Order: sequence, then C-alpha cells, then structure tokens
Amino acid sequence: MRMKDYETYKESGDKIGKSKLKDFINTYAEITKKIKNESSIELDVMKENIKETYPTEVYLTLIDEKPELVRFNVTERSKDYFIPVFTDIKEFDDGCEKISKLFLDKLEMKLITPEDIKKLASEDDKFKGIIINPHSQNFSIDLDNLGD
Repeated sequence: MRMKDYETYKESGDKIGKSKLKDFINTYAEITKKIKNESSIELDVMKENIKETYPTEVYLTLIDEKPELVRFNVTERSKDYFIPVFTDIKEFDDGCEKISKLFLDKLEMKLITPEDIKKLASEDDKFKGIIINPHSQNFSIDLDNLGD
C-alpha cells in the first residue's frame, strides 16, 4: 500500500488503500493458470511490473511479544527464514487472524518499508526474502529479486 493510505488508516481507521503489487500478483496468478510455459512474454512483463512496484509501496508485518518479526523457517530444521508481509490493511487483518493460530505469542502490526527489508537482508544472512500475503496470494520474493 502507499504510505499515504497507511497514514489515512492510522488517522481514521478506514481500511482503504489499493496495492498495485497485490493487483500485479493477481494478474500474474491469472496468467500462470492460463499458460503452461513460464517464459511467456505476458508473464515476463508481470514479473517486471512486480519487481518495479515492490520498492514503491510500504508493507505490514507481524511482531511478537519479544518483540521480534514473525518468521517462517524455510524448513523445520533450517535457521533460514522468510518474513510474511501484507500489502494492505484487509490482507493484514485476514492474514494475522490465520497466522496467529500458529503462534502462541500475541502478535501486533508493524509497518515495514523496502529499505527496512534491505537493511534486514544486509544484517542477517539467515534472512532469505519475503512472502507477500501468505494466506491468500502466497507470493514469495527472494533476496535476488528484492533489488540492491
């Protein structure tokens, strides 16, 4: 979502805000359902739109009582992890409800920017990327695609 939309939400509680990234991911998913070849030109265009849009929005994520970011480990034994992020308030509310069932701690909202994510990537070699709207779109972006 855009920062302006998040500020409006904080002031008025309105659950507004359209995420371009969310729309691009939906279109990407629709295209992949229709085609078999992942190197389709239409799919490549959507991948580029996703990559370009990611740094223009802000995201919501979850912190626990410690307070630490909620992490999804790559495997049960691995220390490598992704963090869940949400593109808007509605996605956050729906996702938080589902994810909180997996954690015993009380979870709270945290605003996170692409710069925050880059900083995390530079400070923690166990961090492998983000999972966008894991409960609905479940779209992952690894460090290679998060930009420099």
